[in-house]
Amino acid sequence: MKSLRVDRILLLALWGALVATFCDGVHVHTETLSYPDPLWFGQAWWVFPLFFVAFALLAVTYQFLVAAPWLKLPREYSASSGELVPFVEALVVFVLVYVLSGFGNHDPIFLGIFFLVAFVLRWLGGPDRSFLLLIAVLLAIAGILVEGTLHQFGLVSYRQPEIYGVPWWLGGVYLHGAFLLREGMRFLVFRPSAPSQP
Repeated sequence: MKSLRVDRILLLALWGALVATFCDGVHVHTETLSYPDPLWFGQAWWVFPLFFVAFALLAVTYQFLVAAPWLKLPREYSASSGELVPFVEALVVFVLVYVLSGFGNHDPIFLGIFFLVAFVLRWLGGPDRSFLLLIAVLLAIAGILVEGTLHQFGLVSYRQPEIYGVPWWLGGVYLHGAFLLREGMRFLVFRPSAPSQP
């Protein structure tokens, strides 16, 4: 198993929290969701810290699964060091999906189908498909459960609560998040350290 690089996992968590907080702001701006007690820009004070913790937990979970000897799925690519270009590509696509979910959610059924079809096309063209599908499904289930639980406690409200207080297209956003998690792990966490200068 690769050694746990806490500093790099924290870096990934910071990047993830910054991007997700910005994207969540798009959802607030488009009135896709709202918070009962916003602190700034319509967002609750806990949004950024929650995203930070969530991304740190996702990174640790990913590292555990990619190294698990009992998991009999090909994952050579998913466990390898990554480059900047695939990371930026996954980041841009994820942000576009998230932004589209804010501005294009007036037809939630179409949006959900579009996200699912786009995910399948991306998934079919990529490596380690079975492992990525596992990560994507776990991420979608966990995302819906966490956001739905926040809704149950009255901490966030979606304009179109369809599944456990959240819109059903939300799972599609999380499916696409699996690509970004993988490339973020490969580029930010698994990348070898630069050799020290003598």
